[in-house]
Amino acid sequence: MKIAAVLNPFNHENLAMAKQIGVDHVVYYNMRGMPMNLMELTETKKFVEDRDQTLSVVEGGPPIDRIVLGKEGRDEQIEQYKVAIGNMGKLGIKVLCYNFMPQITEDAMVIRTSYQTHERGNALTSSFDIDDFDPETFPHEELSTTDEQMWDNLEYFLKKIIPAAEEAEVKLAMHPDDPPLSPMCGLSRIMRSVESFDRLLSVAPSEVNGITLCQGCFCELGCDIPEIIRHFAGKIHFVHFRDVVGKLEKFRETFPDNGPTDMVEVFKTYKEIGYEGFIRSDHVPLLATENMQPNGYSMQGHIFAIGYMRGLMEPIFG
Repeated sequence: MKIAAVLNPFNHENLAMAKQIGVDHVVYYNMRGMPMNLMELTETKKFVEDRDQTLSVVEGGPPIDRIVLGKEGRDEQIEQYKVAIGNMGKLGIKVLCYNFMPQITEDAMVIRTSYQTHERGNALTSSFDIDDFDPETFPHEELSTTDEQMWDNLEYFLKKIIPAAEEAEVKLAMHPDDPPLSPMCGLSRIMRSVESFDRLLSVAPSEVNGITLCQGCFCELGCDIPEIIRHFAGKIHFVHFRDVVGKLEKFRETFPDNGPTDMVEVFKTYKEIGYEGFIRSDHVPLLATENMQPNGYSMQGHIFAIGYMRGLMEPIFG
């Protein structure tokens, strides 16, 4: 298993910092898109490699909003998607983490009701409480959708792009809905249960069709994480490392060492199933030394989480 890092912002200083704390693999993370043509992606890859690191994962991927809702223009987006996957394959970037959440607004796929919740030492973290959720704060023009409409859209998409991913040898890693509740603002969200992911894997059987095991999302569902790891063994293509306190309709995100999950057992289970892919720290609280709005991607919080992961991995993986 290999640690990769999201860098916010994606710049020289944060690349140097990641190298200094022992992280050689970088995730290009942008929920609004990615470098779409080969030249742009090559330049991004070279920017990382010039610092003796590797661009190993793309997260977010090409635009997918029309694909998700089955709207006019989805075939054009699918063709763009296939080209982007082909470019990743040419450059040896072998993992694409994506999701199938309807884009309610420009910034709203992952939904939280607060980013001002207190964690340990009054560090600010994000939370969700269904009682505080007001759909009116997420205005959009889309009509309502049903589960089966969304499944039809997903199957249509997968059957078009999986041959391209197989040819490029790029693994597709589906991320769960966050929170895994449906509907949200009248729009169905289908990647919200273990059974949903079983269905994902069955509708398009392929070695490249797999999942992003976001520990936080499966914790939101009340799942036992080691059991989930064993359940999806062989189909886990990427891992998000985080923890939450609470349940599906009311939870807050924690420091990774301050939640209910036994992380030692989690890492032992990754070793047990022979997972050799990438893992990255996900949403972290904002530390007192950081002067920014909390959004889960402050670098000092991620440095702590990465150090915690390294401490777990050394005695378990050797």
